[in-house]
Order: sequence, then structure tokens, then C-alpha cells
Amino acid sequence: MPVSSVSDFEHFAEKVKKQISTKVRRVEVETSDYLLAKENEAEHKINSWTKHAHFEWDQERYAQEQRSHNSIEEEVNRKWSEFKKERKSALRSALKIRLYQIFPTLAECFISQISQKYQTGTLTMPEAYMSFVTKEGFLLHMCEKEQIIFTSGNLYIEYSVERIIEELTDEIDSRMHFKEDTWQV
Repeated sequence: MPVSSVSDFEHFAEKVKKQISTKVRRVEVETSDYLLAKENEAEHKINSWTKHAHFEWDQERYAQEQRSHNSIEEEVNRKWSEFKKERKSALRSALKIRLYQIFPTLAECFISQISQKYQTGTLTMPEAYMSFVTKEGFLLHMCEKEQIIFTSGNLYIEYSVERIIEELTDEIDSRMHFKEDTWQV
């Protein structure tokens, strides 16, 4: 068997060291590349999850804002409707009181108009208004209610505060203009 020299052994050891060193560097590069790839993958997943979570949060926030906005709008509309209803009711009540106060004058005007327009007919009214009929040809009937009813053939006309209010309801509603915090008629 041939005898090996120390230099052959050292040369062999050096060769093995280089092979091991190359293999270690290759494993280190592969490990570094693998680690970098895993870090990039994890960062991508974190970014993707964060974007998704942010998107979901934005969607939920928007939905909550819409629900809140709708709720507030409904409440404002409800309150505004109540306010308008109260104002209309207050106006009708005030008008009704005022009409009752001036009804004798209105009754006199109504009777005068009927007397000018018609030659005959029947008037049903309180006794206090009978003196307003100055023309012959009208039958007079007394009633207790604060109203005047004129009939002539198929014609029937009722004149009372309730009837005036009823006739004016659409007019009142159409003439009430609500702007900001004030209302006007």
C-alpha cells in the first residue's frame, strides 16, 4: 500500500473543508432565501389581512353612519311633522274662536247675499239672526245651533263655523309655509 504523506492528508482536509464550506454557504443562502420568502409571504398576508380588516371596518362604519343618519332624519321628519300638525291645529283653533266671535256679522252678510240671490226659500237659524231677513218670500225656522241653513228646492247651503273651517282646511294647509324655525301663513 502506498504511503500517504502529510501533505496529501492536509490537501484532502483542505478539499473537504472547502466542500463543507461551500455546502454550508449554499445551505445558508437557501435558508436566507427561504427565510426572506417566508418574511415576504408573512408581510403580504399581514398587509392583505390589514387591508381586508380596514375595508370591513370602513364598510361597517359607513353602514353605521347611514343607519344613524337615517334614524336622525326619521326623528327630525317625525318632529317636524308633529310641529306642523300642532301649528295647523293651533291656527284652526284660533280661527274657530275668532269666527265664533264674528259669526253674527258673518251671518248678517250671508243672509244679505242669500236675499239678493234668491227670491224664495227656507232659512233655519237661531232667533237672534231672524231680524236680518228683510225680504218677503222666505220661510223662517228657528234652531238652537249656531248655524244658518238655506234650502230652496234641491239647493241646500249650510253656513256655520264648522262648515267655514271645513271649507278653509285645504286653503289653510296650502297657505302655510314652514321655513327653518319660523312658520308663516
